[in-house]
Amino acid sequence: MATTELVYAGQRGAKARKTAALVAQYVVNIVLGVLFISPLLWMFVTAFNPIQALGSQITSITEFLPKTLSFGNFQAVFTRIPMVRYLLNTLLYALGTVVLVLIVNSLAGYALAKIPFRGRNALIMFIVIMLTIPFEGITLSLYMVVAKLQLLNTPFAVILPSAMSCFYIFMFRQFFTGVPNAVIEAAEIDGCKPLTVFFRIVLPMATPVFVTVFILEFFGKWSDYYWPMLTLTNSNLWNIQIAIADFNSRAEHYGQFMAALTVCTLPIVILFLFLQKYYIQGIATQGMKDM
Repeated sequence: MATTELVYAGQRGAKARKTAALVAQYVVNIVLGVLFISPLLWMFVTAFNPIQALGSQITSITEFLPKTLSFGNFQAVFTRIPMVRYLLNTLLYALGTVVLVLIVNSLAGYALAKIPFRGRNALIMFIVIMLTIPFEGITLSLYMVVAKLQLLNTPFAVILPSAMSCFYIFMFRQFFTGVPNAVIEAAEIDGCKPLTVFFRIVLPMATPVFVTVFILEFFGKWSDYYWPMLTLTNSNLWNIQIAIADFNSRAEHYGQFMAALTVCTLPIVILFLFLQKYYIQGIATQGMKDM
């Protein structure tokens, strides 16, 4: 009898420790989540705060949340600069780049994963080595090429240099390596050519990695400031990041600047909320290998 009670007591103790560890994990995750989201929360709140409340917002917790929502800061953003034009410019650059990235890099990754040819392993090794070179290391030579082609102050100056990425080629290659060879061989026996196999058989299976690359490249191009600043001197072609940097010098107070940042941030936050499931699946399958 005593032994049974000891066993039950040990089980209850183990269950209690497991519950305590789970509660502690949730508490830590909540605290970290609040810390990470607090800058975004402060940006949104400040954007909707009226001008007279901005001074006390950072000194009083009770004044942090606005008692009345004011859209005056957003009105200033859209009247002082052509924000709609800059948003459309950025959308054009992001979508144009994403389309090229998905086509070029997926085909390259599929060829490296499933089409045998001489020097394939050496090419894969070269791509891995190229991943170590930062973008700043090729900026000057890339700018000279773009200038030589007379593409400066055109959308092509922003879109074309990003069409090929060693990182995305390697990501696609890792995913396609996990596609069973039997599926491809069955399609080839039925008379499908390599491109037909890719677009009709493999591509529908690769939705997670395509969405992952879409999110990474779209977010990267949406937040890009360095390269557009170098290649776009015409203000009519500016993207949203250059426009916000310029607006910072014109804003009457930081509430208007926060409103501009909110306009820039909301589209990518909404997009990520809709696509996060596929993004997580794509990241989780990058280590797949063909059995």
